[in-house]
Amino acid sequence: MAETGTYVYAVGRHLDEEVLSSLEGVGGTPVRTIGHRDLTAVVSTVDLEEFGESALRENLENLGWVEKTARRHDEVVRRAAAITTALAPFRLVTIYRSDDAARDRIEELYDDLVVALDRIDRRSEWSVKVYSQAPSKPAAPVTEGSSSGVAYLERRRAEIRGRQAATMDQQMLADQLFWDLVPGAAATRRLAPQDQRLTGRRETMSLNATFLVDDDRSTDFFQLVDELRGRYPSFDIEVNGPWPPYSFAVLEKP
Repeated sequence: MAETGTYVYAVGRHLDEEVLSSLEGVGGTPVRTIGHRDLTAVVSTVDLEEFGESALRENLENLGWVEKTARRHDEVVRRAAAITTALAPFRLVTIYRSDDAARDRIEELYDDLVVALDRIDRRSEWSVKVYSQAPSKPAAPVTEGSSSGVAYLERRRAEIRGRQAATMDQQMLADQLFWDLVPGAAATRRLAPQDQRLTGRRETMSLNATFLVDDDRSTDFFQLVDELRGRYPSFDIEVNGPWPPYSFAVLEKP
C-alpha cells in the first residue's frame, strides 16, 4: 500500500463537508474536512510518492506540475471560501503525515488562526494595480557652437534628468492614489511592482497593492476606484477580485 499524507488547503469555520465532497483535490483525490475544536480544516489525502519531501524537491522544479497543482489548490480554496464567512488559506503543498499530525499543527497555530479568521471574517481581498505611461523623452536644447559630441552628451543628460523627474512625479501620484484608497478598506498591503515581463504590458506598474474589503462595502470600494480614475487620468487602474484573503490570513508563526 502506498504511503499517504494529509494535504491542507485552508482552515475555517462552519464548513459543510457534504458541499466539498464532490470536489477533486490535488493528486485527483476527493476533498474532505477534519475538525479541531471550533475550526475545520479542508484537506485531501495525497500519495507521498508524488507529494513526499524528496518527490516535492523534484516536482517543484517542474513548472507544469506547479501550475497544475496551484490551480487545483486555488480552486479548492475558492470553493471553500464561497461557503463560509472566514477562511484562512494555507500555503501551496502544506502536507502532514496524517490527519492527527494536521490536527496537532492546527492546535499549535490555534490562537493565531482565531486572530486571522476574526480579521478576515466577511471580508474579501481585492487587487489594485496602477499603470502609467512611460515618460516621454523631453527635447534637450543644443548650445550653438558646441561640438556634435558635446551636444549629444548634453541631450542624453537632459533626457535622463527628464525621465527621472517624470518617474518621480508618477510615483508620488501613485503614492497619493494608494492613500486615497485606504479609507475604503479594512486593511491594506503594498507589494513590489511587477516587471513588464510578468504583466505583459508596455506601461510601467506604479502601484501594486491588495485591499481587504468588507463584503457589504465592495460596491463602495468600486465607486471609490471609479472616482479616482477621474482624478488620476494619467493612470490605468486595474482592479481584480474578490479573492480569498491570502494576503491577510497571515499567521505569526511559520
